Amino acid sequence: MSQGEGRLEQGDAITHFRVSIAKEERFAEFYTGEGADGRLHDASGQPGVSFCRQVFCQTHAQRSVDPLQAMPLNHIAESGDSGIVSFSGFRALPFHVQRWLAADIVAPHDGEYAFRLGTCGGVRVWRSGEQLACFTPFTRNQMQHVLVRLALREGENNLLIHLDELFERDTDCLLHMIYLDEPALGIVPVVGSPLPATPVSPAPDGSRLLTLMAQREYGPEAETLLYCLLKQVSAREEGSVFSLLTLLQLWKNARQADFPEPLWRRVKSTILGYRYWHDECGCDAMDFWGKDNAPAFHAAQMQAGALFPDERFIASSRFGHQQHRLGEMRLKGVNA
Repeated sequence: MSQGEGRLEQGDAITHFRVSIAKEERFAEFYTGEGADGRLHDASGQPGVSFCRQVFCQTHAQRSVDPLQAMPLNHIAESGDSGIVSFSGFRALPFHVQRWLAADIVAPHDGEYAFRLGTCGGVRVWRSGEQLACFTPFTRNQMQHVLVRLALREGENNLLIHLDELFERDTDCLLHMIYLDEPALGIVPVVGSPLPATPVSPAPDGSRLLTLMAQREYGPEAETLLYCLLKQVSAREEGSVFSLLTLLQLWKNARQADFPEPLWRRVKSTILGYRYWHDECGCDAMDFWGKDNAPAFHAAQMQAGALFPDERFIASSRFGHQQHRLGEMRLKGVNA
């Protein structure tokens, strides 16, 4: 029988939960300890676990979570036909995203009841303040499962659930709870409003900025576009390498007099402070291996090094002429 009929039988998934809004925090925003790390690739040369996730697993997987800090459960989350509840989405920067969920289950008698608990992320379960399960694999976009036995009391049991994940670009954040035991359990229907959709911010129009500057039309629109590009590149957002290429083109074409002096200096410092490949220091969610991304990173490294041959680049500690040669070599390798 389905949960909607008030019963949870063997093989059924819990499909409806009361749920909080997301609590989102930038992760490792100022961490710059990463250097060359062979674990960034697996044996086949494909990207493996990011350094950002390695740090996250070390600091968050086994941490204590206080159920008294649960957020208000004012909304409803429900699964599709698969029985999997999804909070997946996209973040251009590494974000630690947490949600609280609850389901009220009615047991016929005291005892332990078996569930198959699946997650992309990490999940913890409490009943009346007592932690019943903790499963925190945090394997990005790969659902993991574990068999748990939840100690329930006769009558109604409020299960409080904490679900969290490190979001890196497109990230699956999933919960799957399948009942495996007998007898059937009761389940209390949930009420509330659906979760609001997460707004998506548009990436900045670099081509528009270049057009304005080519026409010597520096004004409020151009300044706003430039600040947006600088913010994206400085934060090393996913896709920011393409905004960086705009900044490099802008630097080559523009005259220093076209900008206020502080803004001109910021363009230079942003270029010198960028992370041009995964072997350079930084902790971010940029995708270096995408089909179009790798050539863009190599082209940016080559161009930036050529523009500032005698300057020190912060993330690599290389001089510009070294960056230029390395980027040129890598770009030739990609195009070979």
